[in-house]
Amino acid sequence: MANLWDDIARTIREGVDTVVEKTEELTRIGRIKVDILNIKRNVEKNFSELGGRVYQLISKEKNAAISTDKEAKEIIECINILEKELDDKKSELAKVKSKSKPKQSGSSKAKSATMTQVKKASTKKATRKAASSNKTSSPKAKTPAKK
Repeated sequence: MANLWDDIARTIREGVDTVVEKTEELTRIGRIKVDILNIKRNVEKNFSELGGRVYQLISKEKNAAISTDKEAKEIIECINILEKELDDKKSELAKVKSKSKPKQSGSSKAKSATMTQVKKASTKKATRKAASSNKTSSPKAKTPAKK
């Protein structure tokens, strides 16, 4: 009896450890996704600012060259930095997600295959039962449509 309780306690501890690990992974993933959204928002703000600057240069300063404008170049440089950060965060997210995918052990694969076979057998049995019950029941009479 004591052995049974030890097994139960060990199983519960393992389950709690698994829950803690998964929670930490999901928290990491959530934080990275928030970072990605913030970076995207900053990129959009910079594009908007750049568009405003280009509009100002074209409409107000008729002879201004956009490619040589110091403010426009700074905004473009900032956008490039943010896009690099965005790529880094996306690769970090992919890395964390790939680590979090559980690898099936041999016994898990066997158990999964067995469960699939059981489900298929149950489905076949239910289909045969439904087919046989349809043969024995009388067909419903069709009522003529009212004119």
